[in-house]
Amino acid sequence: MELRSQPRLETDEPVQVTVLGESETKFLGRITNYSSRGLGLLAEQPAPQGAAVKVEWGDTLLLGEVCYCHPEGEGFAIGLDVEHALYHTEELARLARRILDEAEPQKNRQEKEIAK
Repeated sequence: MELRSQPRLETDEPVQVTVLGESETKFLGRITNYSSRGLGLLAEQPAPQGAAVKVEWGDTLLLGEVCYCHPEGEGFAIGLDVEHALYHTEELARLARRILDEAEPQKNRQEKEIAK
């Protein structure tokens, strides 16, 4: 019996996983399934249950918490509760650079006015 409230979509895509904390741990993984609230991963190393995790998936950034982690085959199956998702990060980075580039000349003018 399926206990999840959201349907899961199956996939097999590479991701970069970062376990957040005092000393960040980065490793590669593969998304096996996902929904709007959760994510299933296969990874080369474990992540502690309850740990905050960042997952970089193409131009999407996901932040979540590890629900479970157990050995599976030669790696680890990790379940994440997704708390935040940021999509189109490459486009957002271009926009931020453009905004900063436009703000720089104005900042320089203001600094010159102050120096006078």
